[in-house]
Amino acid sequence: MARLKLHEQTRRRIEKLIADRNISPGARLPTETELADELNVSRTTIRSALRVLQQEGKIERGAGRRSVVRQPRLGQLLGKLLSFSEEMKLRGFTPSNRLIEMTQVMASAPVRALLRLDGESVWRLQRVRCANGEPVAIETCNIPWFALSEQEAASLGDGSLYELLARHGRTPVRSEQSAQADLATPEEAALLNIEPGRPVLKFERLSFDADDEPMEFVTSTYRGDKYCFYVLLKK
Repeated sequence: MARLKLHEQTRRRIEKLIADRNISPGARLPTETELADELNVSRTTIRSALRVLQQEGKIERGAGRRSVVRQPRLGQLLGKLLSFSEEMKLRGFTPSNRLIEMTQVMASAPVRALLRLDGESVWRLQRVRCANGEPVAIETCNIPWFALSEQEAASLGDGSLYELLARHGRTPVRSEQSAQADLATPEEAALLNIEPGRPVLKFERLSFDADDEPMEFVTSTYRGDKYCFYVLLKK
């Protein structure tokens, strides 16, 4: 127990060292030997602390080289409904989009059932979502065609869907969302600037307006090295 406590103390001291010295993402940490001497602990303790920091996504380690500080992961607090743009702005990032596709299509049977449509078509909007210009996610959104005009749909390459829906009095007030871990396909990897087979998080979200009518069905693929989600648990 004492060893575990020492590892935890060392991990926190390394985090404080990074903050106090303002070590930026991409910069290297001192060597294990230098850290051990400065913190007055063994190299074994340093390695264990660094291993935890790596698992938390805060540093990157490699054989034969010093640890590198990583960019903090973007995160989503499950239980609070925010658009991608709202999430990024809250965290001090500038959101942007790269439009892949915006078409009016006949929805698949599962999507029609989720959106409670009969034979109506949907707007299918696919975008790469970016934070400070870096790809973070691929998002495919299905919206009932009658919810937006053609001109409004065309504006979504750079605009916010939720802001646009709010103008029509259809602000989303709740959603049902699922998430699972997966590996990036070659197509997804090319859009996200990662290697195929890298870990990703895949979400499905169905959102409803104040009248409890479904208004969008979204599937998203987020980079596993850039994104995580938090769950608030209460007893």
